[in-house]
Amino acid sequence: MNPSTDLKQLQDHHIRLSQLMSPLYLLIPLVFWAFFNYQGVGVTVKPVLLGAAGWIIALALRGPVSLLAARMPAEKGRLLLVSSSGPLEELVRLVTLLIAGLTIGSAASIGIGWAAIEIVYTLVSLFAVASLSKRTDEKAMQAKAMLEAQGTYGAHPAWGLIERVFVSAYHIGAALCIARYPWSVAVLIPLHSLLNLAVLAVAKRSLAQAEAVAAFVGTTVLAIGWQLYL
Repeated sequence: MNPSTDLKQLQDHHIRLSQLMSPLYLLIPLVFWAFFNYQGVGVTVKPVLLGAAGWIIALALRGPVSLLAARMPAEKGRLLLVSSSGPLEELVRLVTLLIAGLTIGSAASIGIGWAAIEIVYTLVSLFAVASLSKRTDEKAMQAKAMLEAQGTYGAHPAWGLIERVFVSAYHIGAALCIARYPWSVAVLIPLHSLLNLAVLAVAKRSLAQAEAVAAFVGTTVLAIGWQLYL
């Protein structure tokens, strides 16, 4: 059997498995929602939607950065784009919290909404990857090459599910920290960018190590945010 054929079949199998596992992704924000409600923290729909809107605004703000990155050498452009995530997301998160109110309920709600819409975006990307796997045109091959360089194309879907758990933990924890101490955004901006850069770099060598980095940072930020209210 041709090794490249074996790899292609394995990648296709993982992509199909990702589609089957997609409902599990949607359970992640619901589990966090249930946890906070169990702890007596009122998670409400309006700030959840505000959190989702905040993520969309932060994504839109990356548009001009993407245009600038496209004019740069590929590696430098990627570094710029990934590095911009910290200031854009954390500053927008701060604004959404100022609008909703600096309370633990608003923070948990906004964090959950932020995590949920990012999961929806991830699922859309999963189905886009499935579409790419069936195409052989130049643009599709370029996109697949980029994903392979990141170490994510055709990876087992369990890695993506694990990543969403800890990234969601980070978003919720960051919202809790900012709501308690708005000045903490100055710490979270570089932390957020460094986390994304570290995961991107380590994923090229080992997805397990990349997930370990995300797990450590996401869990730590959530734990600190939760402890601030105890």
